Amino acid sequence: MLKTQEILVERYQLLRVLGESASRQTWLAEDLVNKEQVVVKLLITSDQLQWENLRLFEREAKVLRHLDHPRIPQYYDDFVLERDIVSFALVQEYIPAKSLKELLASGKTFTETEVRDIAIAVLKILIYLHKLSPPVLHRDIKPSNLLFDESKTRNQIYLVDFGAVQDRAAAEGATFTVVGTYGYAPLEQFGGRATPASDLYALGATLIHLATGIPPADLPQFDSKMQFAHLTKLNPGFVRWLQLLTEPNLEKRFQTASAALEALQINQLAITNGNLETPLTPISVRKSSDKLAIHIPSLNKNPVGLIVGGVGLVVWFILWKYVIASVTYSLTTFPIFAWVYIWLIMGVLLTAWWTLPRYIETYIDFDNQNFEIKWKLFGFTVKNQLGKVLDIDKVYNSKGSYQNQKRIHEVILSLGVNEYYISRFKQSLSQEESRYLASTIRDWLGI
Repeated sequence: MLKTQEILVERYQLLRVLGESASRQTWLAEDLVNKEQVVVKLLITSDQLQWENLRLFEREAKVLRHLDHPRIPQYYDDFVLERDIVSFALVQEYIPAKSLKELLASGKTFTETEVRDIAIAVLKILIYLHKLSPPVLHRDIKPSNLLFDESKTRNQIYLVDFGAVQDRAAAEGATFTVVGTYGYAPLEQFGGRATPASDLYALGATLIHLATGIPPADLPQFDSKMQFAHLTKLNPGFVRWLQLLTEPNLEKRFQTASAALEALQINQLAITNGNLETPLTPISVRKSSDKLAIHIPSLNKNPVGLIVGGVGLVVWFILWKYVIASVTYSLTTFPIFAWVYIWLIMGVLLTAWWTLPRYIETYIDFDNQNFEIKWKLFGFTVKNQLGKVLDIDKVYNSKGSYQNQKRIHEVILSLGVNEYYISRFKQSLSQEESRYLASTIRDWLGI
């Protein structure tokens, strides 16, 4: 039995136990030669030790020798400790940080920004691992295997514990060992067919755990998919990205860490106010992770038409409300005056109808759950439409249809069989404006 302060191979002095299981021990130790703290992982032989555990331990040491990444603890040494009980030891760099599992257990809640930063950091590690020849698959990404260092000016994430690593493709028909953790590992991994996309699934499940505070195995499921959107206030585009990352069907999932990172960065840009391709337009767009607000003003700035239309609308209202009774009476007694009244009412109404729609402004508001399209005149809503953001499956700009022999451009939100149209009243969006708005909405929604 190993004890605190004991020195292994005349070099590594044990300080305290970091973790322990039936056949493994992980110690914090001091390297007496280099005068630095290290981690010593020990595999202890026993009657219960399976040969496969030893093979995985040896593979971990072999793989770590050849890894060189600042977010993977560096390999230092390995040796066999021959005492009453033979132990196999692996020495690595010590990272003084808590695991995400420990932080979750302590009650820490992770903001969307923190979850995004962790996603980007781990994806960059996976890009490195998966591009090695042969690719290195971690196969056990989960909160306990990700260290979160909060001591630096910017939080850093480290990927640890390569005990389940696979450094070559599974041979067709070969036997395999089931590795991974339930809830985080995808189905194909339990079938012995792990791919780079399997690590992406485990990362997605981990991120969902951070965002919701609920282990993925405890989340409700529908059609084998984790249902978590209703438990968070995440940006809809980020939700869709996580859903793609944890898609049970391997063919529908992101296939590479590079593709997943690119999609996340596009959505990241979409929730900021900067856009390099903003056209010259009076349309205003305000964006954040949880809100997208678009204002399409009227292009008609002539106040004469607005005054004429407004006065016409008021006059029509007065005539209709207070004169209609006398018109009804005059139809039998003074028919000529009655028709004068009717033509006056209709003329004023047509004047308002023709001029005022040119001054209607459009407001489109998206949040985490819903969207609303409002058309306003004089600050009053004259029409509105509501919908669910996660029901939107397509956003596109029209190719340019014709109305009254004029080409019009608009943005269309497709929700299955329902479609919502975004444009101006009486005046079309320009082609550049419709493309810009469609692209902005698509990227924010992650479509």
